[in-house]
Amino acid sequence: MTTPRAVRDGINNLLDYLHAAEIAVFINTVSTDGTRVSWHSLDPSLPFLTHRGDPGLEDYRRWVLAGAFSAYLYDGALLQLTYDVEGGAITGHRLAYIPCPYRLDPDLVRLEPLLDVVDIYAADNPTNMVLHSAVRFDYDPASTAPGHPASHLTINSAHCRIACAAPMHVGRFADFIFRHFYADLWAAHRSYFAGGATRHIGQRTLSDDDRTSPHLMWN
Repeated sequence: MTTPRAVRDGINNLLDYLHAAEIAVFINTVSTDGTRVSWHSLDPSLPFLTHRGDPGLEDYRRWVLAGAFSAYLYDGALLQLTYDVEGGAITGHRLAYIPCPYRLDPDLVRLEPLLDVVDIYAADNPTNMVLHSAVRFDYDPASTAPGHPASHLTINSAHCRIACAAPMHVGRFADFIFRHFYADLWAAHRSYFAGGATRHIGQRTLSDDDRTSPHLMWN
């Protein structure tokens, strides 16, 4: 049995830890609106995406401006954590890691508003961008179809949907992100990340069609 409150508490636990460990510079309020658990946007009037497809610098700037994120890290990367919960079960989620388009000075990120720092870097050398891909784990059973697994990982392109074993617990998501993209931090905080690395939040979703191509499995 999963409830919005339990999901909210799990996200709060992660965000509070990242902030206390000075990994996250800013954490947003976790908002529960009916069946959806997400962040509390500072300006919900701004559209979430400027266009459908792969996010770019304009989307990143808009997300920072609107507060459309759960946290931002010391290097300017955004975490976006959203779950839908109905009838005691997870019915959807969007768990995204959005690297900053520039290599920022962590000291500046901790001292100045994030958007100001990004704009300084963009003005000084607008072509010196980092070509790091966003990483997103989605659970969208209502859209399941051949080529669109219920649970999937999207990297590099919005058309990339790599089938995943099941919906992903926020603790497992955090372990995956820090294990693969912040190895030193993951090692330093291994005891915390290990606590969420084996957590489950839904049933297996792999179909026979999903298994015909490379996919992500976990116990």
